Amino acid sequence: MSAVPVASAHDVVISSDPADGSTVAEFPRRISLEFSGIPQETFNTIAVSDADTSEILLRTEPELDQQFVSVDIPEDIQPGPGNYIVGFQITSSDGHATRGKTTFSVGDATTQPSETTDTAVAPEEPEPSMLGWYLGGALFVIIAAGAAYVFFQRK
Repeated sequence: MSAVPVASAHDVVISSDPADGSTVAEFPRRISLEFSGIPQETFNTIAVSDADTSEILLRTEPELDQQFVSVDIPEDIQPGPGNYIVGFQITSSDGHATRGKTTFSVGDATTQPSETTDTAVAPEEPEPSMLGWYLGGALFVIIAAGAAYVFFQRK
């Protein structure tokens, strides 16, 4: 699945590490997203979650380096084999919020969903989609709270 921007004029993910939809041998210690434009430095968040359990492993403000947005994964986060979602909300170069996600798997991802091989296509689509909405909603609340804090601190 590729990241879906809010509108076509907003910045979009053009590459990621790990690559969107890829399978890696072990959980990465750094996750990076490359955008089509240079995100602004305000209200950017990345969340990494376990797609199989919906557990949010990390939610943090990323590092910005030109069009690259990256997070280092703390050593105390040691997830095993499975499927993962990298949800993001950034402030695009045009000033608008852009949300989306990329996915990756750790280990032999084909062994994870083998119990539901006959029905894997139909049930799998709604769950990650809803998780994206939940992550997006949570990110929106965090960003709105931060904006309110900044607004009231200036008065």
